[in-house]
Amino acid sequence: MRILRLVQVFCLMFLAACGAQVEVIKLYEDPSAQAAPYERLLVIGIASDLDRRRSIEDLIYEQLRVDDVDAIRGYSVLGRSPHLDQEAIDAAAESSAADGILISHIVATSTTAQIQEGRVDLKSKCRGGNAIEIFLYDHDMLREPDSVSVASEVAIVTNLYDASSGSRVWTIQTTCLDKASLDDVLHRSTGAIVRELRLSGLVQET
Repeated sequence: MRILRLVQVFCLMFLAACGAQVEVIKLYEDPSAQAAPYERLLVIGIASDLDRRRSIEDLIYEQLRVDDVDAIRGYSVLGRSPHLDQEAIDAAAESSAADGILISHIVATSTTAQIQEGRVDLKSKCRGGNAIEIFLYDHDMLREPDSVSVASEVAIVTNLYDASSGSRVWTIQTTCLDKASLDDVLHRSTGAIVRELRLSGLVQET
């Protein structure tokens, strides 16, 4: 029984490690941008929910700052308006002295839950006497509670634009599926976005 439990734990750890990976697909890259990394990014999130939009801006901003990349949260200069137009974004980039505009659009989110029925075990304790006589035993029913396994998926399309020319420099799509909460999956996804920016040579540390 102990060996079986260890195998189950190992399998769960293996699945969690596999699930935590973020798939990254590069959809576009301007080769001329490689020689000009951006020093200050205006970070904008697009989502159907205003709180989710703010959350993605916070996450990307925080992870850029960990890498010593200067950044501005979009909501700090654009407010919480449900509608963002190009003119307002360009004006915000100019007023905040941003040389790059990073727009991350949450294109799909989903959360599924699976209930695993608990197990019932019979625990017997002998009161003494002849061990083969069933009435000499006390029996307790031990029931393990039901468990709920949650899996979340987030797909994000991220575009980087040059603030001075308005031209698109770089586009990727990230998809993360993991047995975790939606917020945890979003955190991993934004981490992958910042990592890809750095690997593509598009950001410069301060």
